[in-house]
Amino acid sequence: MDAMLVSLLDKMEIVFYEDMNKVVDLCCQMEEICRFCYPPEKERILYTTEHFYVMVSLGPIVEGYLLIISKEHIGACLHLPAEYWDEFKALKEKVRQILVKVYGSCIFYEHGKMGSCILEGMDHIHCYHAHLHCIPAKVELNLRIEKEIAGTCYGSLDECFNKKEELDRYLFVEDERIMTYQSDFKLRRQYLRYMLATSLDCEDRWDWVENQNWELIEKTIARLKPHFDEKSVLQ
Repeated sequence: MDAMLVSLLDKMEIVFYEDMNKVVDLCCQMEEICRFCYPPEKERILYTTEHFYVMVSLGPIVEGYLLIISKEHIGACLHLPAEYWDEFKALKEKVRQILVKVYGSCIFYEHGKMGSCILEGMDHIHCYHAHLHCIPAKVELNLRIEKEIAGTCYGSLDECFNKKEELDRYLFVEDERIMTYQSDFKLRRQYLRYMLATSLDCEDRWDWVENQNWELIEKTIARLKPHFDEKSVLQ
């Protein structure tokens, strides 16, 4: 780990409650640094490639809730450089296969620079760092969202990526269909997490800052880590 990264992590002063592994200064941290650029809890990282890593999400709504995150600070997944796209798709497919094998299902979504994740009306660098949510859940999220926001359906992920110039701020959801949404009205924070949590009757888990759910994080790590390549190295 280089000296600059050590210095930045030291400044974050990560504090845990004595009775649980809960990060208690998240909002303060994210005023200073993007936690996706410098992930402090390395134990949550299950797999890495040249430009991405797979991490167990803080505040998992269900066991097996993962994130695919770009190592570089890129605003959204559909804004990735073209030369990263094949690597991203291959990693996404690897995650999908593992989640389907272990849990029987997998959906994806991304907020795509739309809607804050921390405080209403405030943009944070952490929120706008490309990260795809990968969830082992049997739910058609698009059916709920399209009742509130007009969407566009795509025949493939490549077709969606080819429209990226038209998609500066967007929501992305892939369940039985691949769809993007662009809202003219202000969305509640963590909009897609809220929609998923309420769809699964887990409304108390929608806020990952308040409900970090470390017990479920540890269960996810224990269950999924053997399924990822042991040669993976954080770079």
